[in-house]
Amino acid sequence: MKKEQLVMYASNHAGSLYNNLFMATLFLAVKYKLYALPADSKHFMLEGTLLIVSLFMFLRQRDMYKGILKRKLKDADCPRLIWTIAFNKLLYMLPWLFVLFTPLQSVYFYDHMVGFAFIFCVIATYGSASAPVPFLLFFDIALPVAFAGFVTFLDWQVQDWKVQETPYCAAAILFFSVYVLSVGRKMLKSTLELVDSKHQMALSARRADDANRAKSSFLALMSHEIRTPMTGIFGMLDFLKETPLNAEQKDFVHTISDCSKTLLNTLNDVLDFSKVESGKLGISAVNYDFHAMLEHAARLLRQVAEDKGLKLNVFIAKDVPARVRGDSHRIQQIVVNLINNAVKFTEKGEVSLRASWLEGKKPMLRVEVSDTGIGISKENQARLFSAFSQADDSISRKFGGTGLGLSIAKKLVELMGGKIGVTSEEGKGSTFYFELPYEPPMEGGEEEDADHDSARNVPPQDILVVEDNEVSQRIIVKMLTKKGHRVTAVNNGDAAIEAVKKQDFNLVFMDVNMPGRNGLDTTRAIIAMGGKYKKLPIIGLTANIMEDFVRRCREAGMVAHVPKPFSPRSLYDAVAEIATGKAAPQEMEKPQKTMRETLTMVRDGMGIDYMRGMVESNLKEVERLHALVNDEYARENLRALGDVAHDLKSVSGLIGMNDTSAVAAAIEAACLDNKPADLPALLPEVGHKIGKESAEAERLARTIPDL
Repeated sequence: MKKEQLVMYASNHAGSLYNNLFMATLFLAVKYKLYALPADSKHFMLEGTLLIVSLFMFLRQRDMYKGILKRKLKDADCPRLIWTIAFNKLLYMLPWLFVLFTPLQSVYFYDHMVGFAFIFCVIATYGSASAPVPFLLFFDIALPVAFAGFVTFLDWQVQDWKVQETPYCAAAILFFSVYVLSVGRKMLKSTLELVDSKHQMALSARRADDANRAKSSFLALMSHEIRTPMTGIFGMLDFLKETPLNAEQKDFVHTISDCSKTLLNTLNDVLDFSKVESGKLGISAVNYDFHAMLEHAARLLRQVAEDKGLKLNVFIAKDVPARVRGDSHRIQQIVVNLINNAVKFTEKGEVSLRASWLEGKKPMLRVEVSDTGIGISKENQARLFSAFSQADDSISRKFGGTGLGLSIAKKLVELMGGKIGVTSEEGKGSTFYFELPYEPPMEGGEEEDADHDSARNVPPQDILVVEDNEVSQRIIVKMLTKKGHRVTAVNNGDAAIEAVKKQDFNLVFMDVNMPGRNGLDTTRAIIAMGGKYKKLPIIGLTANIMEDFVRRCREAGMVAHVPKPFSPRSLYDAVAEIATGKAAPQEMEKPQKTMRETLTMVRDGMGIDYMRGMVESNLKEVERLHALVNDEYARENLRALGDVAHDLKSVSGLIGMNDTSAVAAAIEAACLDNKPADLPALLPEVGHKIGKESAEAERLARTIPDL
């Protein structure tokens, strides 16, 4: 027998246990109402004792059902548990039936009418509740039927074997029990099909998870293998531009640079689409200058437009507020994508970026990008926002591109509570637009630092560069020394540890993927030395920009990471963050927000309906992941358990379930560090925290008021 059948049996009976207790009490009250309490004190004490024994065994059975539902069963456990359930039922059903039928012998059917009625109800109830386990189905029906037969035998014997009403009632019970057993067998067949279906679904889910992990691993590998050599390409191009070049050579360099950027943009599109697809693309909320963001987006592509002879205009209506709250980087990504498409598909004329203010119950910011390009037919407009889709195949062949940009833009807009669309006529240009809810800047909220140039003008710093790739090392050193920084370079983790012991550095750039002691282990080793080393800012250099890998960098103790291929600006900004105190070691992080503060921030940023929907969906996901945690632990699959625990940590943390997130992080750490002995204490704890914090999250979702 499969363990799932026993779990279904326990679930059925546990769910109706108190209803059964109520019905049994009601039948007992009817019996005493019709026949009065026992007049004899001995009989009264006997019935009272039997009822106490029956109630005690009943509560013991309840606890057993709960234990079956909470623990992870193995098929080998089932026979023992089935016999225990049957024994417990025997010990609480027989005393109860004895009391209900007392006196067991009677000349009249009337004296046992309530008992026979109770048995009819019991058989009807057990026919469905006990169907998942054949042995217990037979036992649960046979026990009361056998007792009814025993009473019938005694009554018939008193009547000197004459036919009275009692045998007829007993015969009706017998025929009814046979019918219920036949129905139960059919339900058992359906149950087995359901169990098999559940197994197939679980198998399919595991295969999907394995495929998703394989995809993530492939994307991480692709990111690393492409980005690492591109670091050298971009770095050498920057250096080459500073050397004397003739016109033809400048054209070659410009072409190489454009092709490299196209390749990098394609890679970024694929990685962004993967994040969107897995639901891991985050949206931040900071105060920023909306006007400046739009101007900057246009400035990035103005030269590209002018090179094609196009004019790129920016029109911002006077009533559009300058200071807003939201994710400026993601909004700029959308705007840049729309402008880039407009420039790409326009051969002559102009491209216009417009921003306007829409009044209403919820004010909206509307951004439009119009062009005088080739336009889009009605039948092709519906395909534009689908992944890997462009208007038609000839567009892809002529203009290139992955067809992911608009799909990502659509997802980003939807994540921010807005909508995106297009109006176009073939041969007469297009207008792409998106609308986002206006969020006023939060007083005292996090501000976006727009003054990049001044931030890079910092005093010379003592910097250690740990990089095993010779080309990347040369580029980093040259970029940093060009700004006057004093740079020491080593090519492995052991050399880095020795270097920080010999010299005081302001910060360390640490390559993550190195042979021998990798960057994560080197970072942990430096921090473990304590004292000043614990506060030494270490910045990761990695071509793997997948979210999970960046998280591992943070957890190892790195204060930030710079993705490869890195630009001079990204390095200078990272140095400025350390020099100006804007990035600090991990032990100096801000205090953790309470659940109310977290949910209030979500409400302030996205609205009350979004917050409540987010709580509901995240709690369902927490419940699913908790079940997977137990499943993977039962299978002793530490790698899969660590992955699921990481997802549980992230999903619960998003809605402020800090205790749950912390225990999930401990489970993940135990798996990563190969310490399975820590898990037995952690798994019950995470279940306890989920139960407590889920109830609190549901309460807050209901009680936090709308703005």
